[in-house]
Amino acid sequence: MSNSTEITPRGTDILVIGAGLAGLTAAALAVRAGASVRLIAKGWGQQMIAPGWISVADHAGSDVLAAAARIAAEQPDHPYARAGADALPAALDAFCEIAETVGLPYARRTDGRALRLPTALGAIQTPLIAPRGLAQGDLTDIGGPVLLVGFNGWRDFHPDLAAGNLRAQGIDARAVLIDPPEFRDAWDMWPGDFARQMDNASFRQIVAQQVRPHAHGAAKIGFPAVLGLDHPGEALDDLAAALGCPVFEIPALPPSTPGVRLSSRLRTWLLRQRARVQIGHPVVRTRVEGGRCVAVEVEGLGHVTPFYADQFILATGGLYGGGLLTDDTGRVWEPLFGLPLVTPGGEGRTDWYGERLLQTGGHAIHRSGVRVDASLRPVDAADTPVLDNVRAVGHLLAGFNPLTDGCAEGVDLVTAYQAVRAALAVGA
Repeated sequence: MSNSTEITPRGTDILVIGAGLAGLTAAALAVRAGASVRLIAKGWGQQMIAPGWISVADHAGSDVLAAAARIAAEQPDHPYARAGADALPAALDAFCEIAETVGLPYARRTDGRALRLPTALGAIQTPLIAPRGLAQGDLTDIGGPVLLVGFNGWRDFHPDLAAGNLRAQGIDARAVLIDPPEFRDAWDMWPGDFARQMDNASFRQIVAQQVRPHAHGAAKIGFPAVLGLDHPGEALDDLAAALGCPVFEIPALPPSTPGVRLSSRLRTWLLRQRARVQIGHPVVRTRVEGGRCVAVEVEGLGHVTPFYADQFILATGGLYGGGLLTDDTGRVWEPLFGLPLVTPGGEGRTDWYGERLLQTGGHAIHRSGVRVDASLRPVDAADTPVLDNVRAVGHLLAGFNPLTDGCAEGVDLVTAYQAVRAALAVGA
């Protein structure tokens, strides 16, 4: 008896594998374009630990999109170049429209420059776009002191540390600790626990009462990113009104509340649009016939189920997401399709790493990935597509280092956008 349960191949227009930022965005874009979509993933992606903002060209001095265009022009194997010069602005706009639709508005500066946002350590990061709560913490021309608020006894955010490091960079910052309402011992509280409490108006009122005596003269007030799980906009506005000045969020330790919000809202919206979303069900095998994928096999309760589609988008992540695997012999491989990879040269693992842990430009192994054509189809060494209806996106791609290049989320969005656009153009 077969352990595989067949489903009649009616055909899903697009099947997305992976629920990171690239996969969720691809699914949302495809649904918005009218496609029938199924998303399958073994778990949530990197947005669950990432700050939630969108880095496009973090090292740009001024016009971020112009800097991204230079990257594409100067690095022909970079995902920006592969996706096409016109795709990035459109992809960013489309993502912001989707985020607005699901009730999580993102914001950016109007002059094309990056935001200057504080981290939990008091460093300053420079994404182009961020959720409204984070974006309101932009440290450009703030016009007064910044007050950072932490919860007494909570290990995940230390406002004195952040404020001290900001002062070392010329930012007028001070810190205050308040007692978290209803929690006597907050040491092991998860960010989500605080965020759920911040959805309650009575909890916020007590927080505001404790902060108010310290808020005099502050240009803006920063909290760890726990200002609401289901109602973050209401929490932001409520606290700002109670304290008399703008309020913003600072990323805390994982799990990332902004990432949880985004994943949850996108999943709910996809389901309401009649997309199929299966999280916790790994794809274990693929069926390829005549240079095309016809189905993927998904592990379930005691059996494997095949799912069919016309087009497939592979958004399984890079080395840290499980989209690429390695072993102690120095082998690097893509586990679902066995796609050709670009990897560091040489024998074994000797070329994987530089001499320093914090290597300038990162380590060579992190530039491993799948090389693609302009339609995001995986290609071999001769630039010939190896699968006609499979497109690879996000951190799975070669040509950049998602850890050091300051463009990880930009790559996620632009490749998801271009993959969906190319997939839906087939047969149109």
